[in-house]
Amino acid sequence: MNDDTVKKIESCEIQVDREGDWFYEGRKIFRPEILEVFYAKLDRLPTGEFVLHDFRGPCLLDVADTPFVISRIDFEKEQSGAERIMIRFKNISRFEILDPDTLEIGEDNVLYCRLEDRRYSAKFSRPAYYQLAEFIHEDDTGQGFHIELNGKRHSIGLKSEG
Repeated sequence: MNDDTVKKIESCEIQVDREGDWFYEGRKIFRPEILEVFYAKLDRLPTGEFVLHDFRGPCLLDVADTPFVISRIDFEKEQSGAERIMIRFKNISRFEILDPDTLEIGEDNVLYCRLEDRRYSAKFSRPAYYQLAEFIHEDDTGQGFHIELNGKRHSIGLKSEG
């Protein structure tokens, strides 16, 4: 989409708050089947804005942070000894394997990671953060943090925009 197209996109009148809850005309959208459809039709413009694609075309979402909020994590250890952390999302049944190299600390020390496609960032809810905190260690220098998986240390960086 070029800049002229972006300017013509109208609002969906849908808001996503900091906790990942969706609202239309001030009322919370809570039906899982509707939210699953919204996530499937979600896209991101080069400007960073989120859009939904529906039968009328794209419309802009009002997103306070990110529509992707991690509700919990599950640590898994395979018989081979390989370790992985599964991230599970609020509002949708989808889950992914955490790429620990994408962990970032944002404003107010909120923890984020990038999703598999790298187009979106997901925010850890407080409960999911506390679950992951069990695996977070302070660096030897006392200046940063990391997690260890499969014998490898993964530094946690500072969040870039997006």
